Amino acid sequence: MSVTPDLTTHLGPNLTLATPVIAASGTFGYGEEIADLADCGSLSALITPTLTLQPRRGNAMPRTAEASAGLLHATGLPNPGLEAFIGAYLPGLRALPCPLIVSIAAEAAPEWAQMAQRLAAAGGIAALELNLTPFPLLVADRAAAPYPVEAALLERIREAVAAVRAVTDLPLLAKLPPIGADIGAAAQAAASVGADAISVSQAFPGIAVRLSRRRFRFPGVVGGLSGPCIKPLALFQVWRAALAVPLPIVGSGGIMTAEDALEFLVAGASLVAVGTASFVHPTAIADITAGIAAYLAAHRLADLRSLVGAGLRAGR
Repeated sequence: MSVTPDLTTHLGPNLTLATPVIAASGTFGYGEEIADLADCGSLSALITPTLTLQPRRGNAMPRTAEASAGLLHATGLPNPGLEAFIGAYLPGLRALPCPLIVSIAAEAAPEWAQMAQRLAAAGGIAALELNLTPFPLLVADRAAAPYPVEAALLERIREAVAAVRAVTDLPLLAKLPPIGADIGAAAQAAASVGADAISVSQAFPGIAVRLSRRRFRFPGVVGGLSGPCIKPLALFQVWRAALAVPLPIVGSGGIMTAEDALEFLVAGASLVAVGTASFVHPTAIADITAGIAAYLAAHRLADLRSLVGAGLRAGR
């Protein structure tokens, strides 16, 4: 007799999701952009584009460039700002048939706290994702800013997470910087001050050249590399983070198929965030979720627990 596998998973102590597959930050926009192409009911959660305190127009065009087996993007975090988001976008997002996770970024502890407190008071939000890459490096008009050395970066992570934890009980996902510090140490820094889950990996910094004009493609030079080409790097980061902290790990980076997602789960992720795949196939999340369920059923695994971190338990 076949048993329908249990796909539920936990994101912190107070948030249970129906499946382990969520929409990565920005890839479903504010819901409306993809409503006619994909069923938001297939998502276990949707993460909004990263929000800042003040509105941002984003970078000058071009903002995207093809890479081998991937995509370089340099958007500059375009968003309506905190108050416009709450007034114009949050009501519609609350109506979506899936939990809402709001991604935020800030430059200093008081700003982190202000945004978190305001969003928590607005209601209808299941969790917050803290985009912890140093803010100057998220926007191309300041791409020449030096990357903090490891000690300074770890301190920034602690300050940001602690500031948010002090003003809200919402589950907190610490989305760690892709470079600049050992990912295990960064995960421990976030966990030590109240993060409920760790999210890795962000897009890795990269550069594209327009050879015909002998210049860089992006006005700000640096973009973020995502897609299948970063999958081995992302799997490494998941493994390191899972070894470092006993928190749920949200893994992302090059997940295009159910097989990719399953690899992340075996490497230590409790959940996976799908990004670039949704640009190629808007139904990718539903397809990946079905593929995970089929794998569990075929291998007579009753739930995800026997799969998550199986590679760590095997020792290789």
